[in-house]
Amino acid sequence: MAKIQQPKHSANFELQPVKDDPLGMPVGELKNKDYSALSLTLFQKGEFRLLHGDKGGIEFFDMAAKLDPKNPQLFLEQGLSLFEYGSREESEEGLTLASKRFKIATSLNPFSFQAWHLWGNTLYFLGKRRKESTYFANALKKYEKAIELSSGQAPDVLADLYWDFGDVWSKLAEKSGEITDYHYAIKAYENASSLQDDLAPEFWINFGNVYMTMGNKTNDTRLLVKAVNCYKNAVSISISLAEGWFLLGIAMKTLYNYTHDEDHFSQANECFSTTVQLSQDDSRVWLEWARLLLESGVIFRDSKKLRASIDKCFKAHRYDKKSPFVIAVWAEALALLGSFTERLDLIHEAQSKIEPIVNQTKNTETLYAHGICFYALGTYYKDIDYYYQAIEQFQEGLSINRANHRLWYAIASSSFAASLLDHDEKSYERSLHFFQQSLNLKKSSITHCHYAMCLLKYGELNHEQKTLEQSVYHFEAALNMQKNAAYLHSDWIFYYASALDGLAAFIESDSHYVKALDLLNHILMLKPEFPQIHFQLALTYSHYGELVSEPEIFYRAIHHYRIAHQKEKENDQIILDWAFTLVNLGDLLESDVESDQYFREAEYKMIQAAKLGNIHAYYALSCLYSVIGDLDNSLRFLEKAKAFDALPVLDEIFEDEWLENLRETEGFQAFIEELESKSK
Repeated sequence: MAKIQQPKHSANFELQPVKDDPLGMPVGELKNKDYSALSLTLFQKGEFRLLHGDKGGIEFFDMAAKLDPKNPQLFLEQGLSLFEYGSREESEEGLTLASKRFKIATSLNPFSFQAWHLWGNTLYFLGKRRKESTYFANALKKYEKAIELSSGQAPDVLADLYWDFGDVWSKLAEKSGEITDYHYAIKAYENASSLQDDLAPEFWINFGNVYMTMGNKTNDTRLLVKAVNCYKNAVSISISLAEGWFLLGIAMKTLYNYTHDEDHFSQANECFSTTVQLSQDDSRVWLEWARLLLESGVIFRDSKKLRASIDKCFKAHRYDKKSPFVIAVWAEALALLGSFTERLDLIHEAQSKIEPIVNQTKNTETLYAHGICFYALGTYYKDIDYYYQAIEQFQEGLSINRANHRLWYAIASSSFAASLLDHDEKSYERSLHFFQQSLNLKKSSITHCHYAMCLLKYGELNHEQKTLEQSVYHFEAALNMQKNAAYLHSDWIFYYASALDGLAAFIESDSHYVKALDLLNHILMLKPEFPQIHFQLALTYSHYGELVSEPEIFYRAIHHYRIAHQKEKENDQIILDWAFTLVNLGDLLESDVESDQYFREAEYKMIQAAKLGNIHAYYALSCLYSVIGDLDNSLRFLEKAKAFDALPVLDEIFEDEWLENLRETEGFQAFIEELESKSK
């Protein structure tokens, strides 16, 4: 709310000596007598009393009004005095009487700009005091009338009016939740800022708050940047304004959650540091600082930041020992630190902090933190039951607030973690539903990315092109929101490339393979030790080689298989996939000698994979022996694959080109007949 403009007394209010005694006059003359001077005297006495908190001043106002009932300036002055009294003394009666005075003033003089403006201010304060939006709606009408009459007013007066106009639209927007209402508030604040350069810090804080709300509702970082600029204006005017620094820190933290830009993190960190120097005993500041460090620590799995978050929670708790929200963040940071560092004692410490709070006070924050503790235990023990216990906590939180996107995301993540353990299609489908619910409530690059990862795993499980197409779409949505992801989130790029590789196999697109290879080579350049980067490069080169039938592509795949094998000598899947690539290369070469060399090497690797426990190597050996004409061994290993329940579906066996030679034999026909009879 802008500063109140003090109206100047009109000429009618100049104090005149009372020459005639009214008590000695006839009634007829008494009615026609001008008592404006006496009315002014009574008004001034009432104003003086109200100024000193004496409610008795209202009686003098009533007497003054009876003596001069047609003077709009009198009612304007009385309204202003009552407004100031009601605001200062927190008196609803004073504000209500002020509203009545302004109503009379505007009825006597409908063109009084000041009366309409001040009436709007009074209704605005009554709305805040009584928490009733009808007052804000009525205040809006008064401000609109004042704007109609604002021609010729000084720029600073107009700036105050538009500031107040923005404030009331902001309150209406809070009630309605409508983006349009916030838009009107922004337009009003913009008008105010264009009219006056030296607006107070409070203006910029109000303006920034609206931009923050709009930015959060629309996921538009441009609005968050504008909020940051507003708060910066506030602290530049008043460098010691703790609230300004605090809100600037919140804005930078919110922006950081979208950008993951280290510069935004550093600025938020600095803002919170400055705030605690100005207001050290404010637990809110320590708590939000802890949240910043926690969120960054989770995004980048940074143990140092998680420890710093725990330290800030300790300090917040020192100033507010009863806050369940401090305990919730504290427990979450401890549990995740324990998960990242594989320290069970930290997870148990987190549980010991949050469980008493949950038993006393159940809210979305405490239930979320309790769920994170179970999630951390699930990660530590690789135990699906803990993930389901986490889901139960998150679901209980949703029973309190189904619009909490963090809870939906946490359920999705826990369900996805369980899916990776049981590889159950229904489990994946539930996870996808939960991710979608989270995205419906709030667009987030992290949610898009993890949704895409879940789609990728599900698509690989059920071999569906549509699922992989959706995975690619959501990876691209995440990367479009997170422009610097190529340098900050190598894991996102890795799984995006994997999704492109999987989709390319369905649509036979060499451009998808090329893009996937470019992304993987980018990771290799930035992080040569990234887990399984050589294995994925080998797979993608191999798949690309199958499409374009170029030996050079297979040679590159073999190069990366060799490096991947050096890093994980006991990984049977690397060895088996390497063998498939060797068979494809041998089948492509024209020289029988070279082909036989690659076939024999492939045979050795398939046997090696089988010895390491990979049952799918038996079917691979059957295919290889069919290719090289050793049909007895081909049928023998086909039987072995059947014994280990490692056969693909019948359609794939019929369509497998590598089994073409074996399909001509009587033994194969008998094998198929047996399979078909058992399937009936």
